[in-house]
Amino acid sequence: MIDRIRRIIRAGKGPPALEEDRLIERYVNAYHALLGGGGEVAVECLESLHQAVSSSLHRGAAAKTIMVSAFLYSALRLPDCMERVDYVVIGASEPVFRAHGYEDINMWEPAPAQARRRKALFNGQRTLAVCLSSISDIDDLVPSLCAYQIEWNKMHARLSRLTLVRSLAKGRITASAIGGALKAALGVSTGDYQMLAEVWGSHWDRKIAALASAPKSLHLRMLPSDQGGYKKEVKKWWASIAEHFRDAGIERRPLYLVSSNTHSLANLISGFAYRHRDELIAHAFDKGSGELYRTWEWLQRDESDAKLNFYYHVQREYVKRNSSLYKIQRTMEENAGLQRFGHERFLDQETQIIDVSRINPDCIDIRVNRRHLNVLKKSSALILNIDYPLGFSAYYIMSQIAEAAANLRGVYVMGKSAAMIGRLGDIMIPSEISDEHTRNRYMFKNCFSVRNLVAYLSNMAVFDDQKSVTVRGTFLHNWDSVKHLHKEDFTGIEMEAGPYLSALYEYIHGRPAPRNRQVRIEPPSTFDIGILHYCSDTPYNVRASLLSSRMGYAGVEAAYTCALPILQLILSREICMVMTGEGKA
Repeated sequence: MIDRIRRIIRAGKGPPALEEDRLIERYVNAYHALLGGGGEVAVECLESLHQAVSSSLHRGAAAKTIMVSAFLYSALRLPDCMERVDYVVIGASEPVFRAHGYEDINMWEPAPAQARRRKALFNGQRTLAVCLSSISDIDDLVPSLCAYQIEWNKMHARLSRLTLVRSLAKGRITASAIGGALKAALGVSTGDYQMLAEVWGSHWDRKIAALASAPKSLHLRMLPSDQGGYKKEVKKWWASIAEHFRDAGIERRPLYLVSSNTHSLANLISGFAYRHRDELIAHAFDKGSGELYRTWEWLQRDESDAKLNFYYHVQREYVKRNSSLYKIQRTMEENAGLQRFGHERFLDQETQIIDVSRINPDCIDIRVNRRHLNVLKKSSALILNIDYPLGFSAYYIMSQIAEAAANLRGVYVMGKSAAMIGRLGDIMIPSEISDEHTRNRYMFKNCFSVRNLVAYLSNMAVFDDQKSVTVRGTFLHNWDSVKHLHKEDFTGIEMEAGPYLSALYEYIHGRPAPRNRQVRIEPPSTFDIGILHYCSDTPYNVRASLLSSRMGYAGVEAAYTCALPILQLILSREICMVMTGEGKA
């Protein structure tokens, strides 16, 4: 296997300009080639390449020191059952799994990850089936598995020195019972130990027992598929959407596409949080943390409307605990013209439509300009909101929607970005994207600028006219590449903008995007392209970067600071369309 990896590396395409790029390219070429052979691949055979990359998120991969942050970053993006998994089988569709002997895959138990939307199923014993939506799932999954196994085995080796290790592995002694001795055996800081305990929560004893029992030796197998398989799955996804929203006329009415999350637009138009604000505050004080108290005290001194973000922050957990409130929330969303559809097949992509004509000015977030909102009753437009996809799946989804929509009026992307300037929660408005999939540099006129966001700012900064790079995976950049990007004035690192722009270039210009070029996208003046990224990672600060999945209130505040101008711009455009006679039903 090692000799095969060396042959793959030597046969790689010509060397990129930078040594750090060469290392990443070798790593990517190796695992794609090995998995493409259809056989079983031991993760152990990829570890040396993973370590050589010295990823920004896993700089200590080759060191003996345990990188708890890197371990948890990967663990949060993998199913919770990973301690029981030995084999990972990867496939693009249900027929592909069936064709290779996995007839009963839909009878397996769902195995979701906390910080990654990717359909995975566990057979309850040793095998995990992972469903792909694009090549980006491989570039995300394989490095995560490598990081997970490397750090797991470091921790297992440390625990093996304990005289109590067998009792710990057999459950005769629990991790909770030995506390300080466990922390000392692992040799980690108090902060890292607490972070590990917090993430594993009620499963702490079970997880540590598994960690003490055996090292990890994961094996991967990718079932044969091709690019056409991804396209077919997206077509099935769209066919389900078209059928579900057929009465709403999704394929014949004007459409604004928003790629964001599933809560922001819904909360902005429903009015649920504001109506139940007293209950939400009481719940926060009853069940919340010190951070929540401090946040509310700070907001109490502020006369701004940012308190609404706090209500939205508390709302999710509160509604989850109260089924009757959940029904009220959904009813208020439906009354505001929002319908949801959760696709349960291989493409795990929740979708919403908002009938613009049914938006209620009395319920909408008070920060939205209410002037002329009643005009929207004459609108025929829909807003299609998709839960932001991972990496290159954005290309397939964007291409499918562009093909099916009768009148696409704009595309608005809200996403997370690792930023080399600013702080967590700050917002980047890019006008140039360097895409590592196509090696293109896309230039475009972003319909957003600082003036669109300034009314909604409270505790974050906005950086206009920025340059971002779309990487193939979160682990697939390292410290040297980050420094190089910074010297070239690139301030953001993310995964979706490049694929979206590749699909938009094809839609607007009527031909496939070139490769290795500087490409300008020039839509008609009536068509919007808007991209807003909020900072969820700071790659020059390892700890902040790896803890970014737990942004808390700062993440909510940033998300709504992006969602508000998106909604405002769409509504303002549609008001103008109706008043000039172009948008009437």
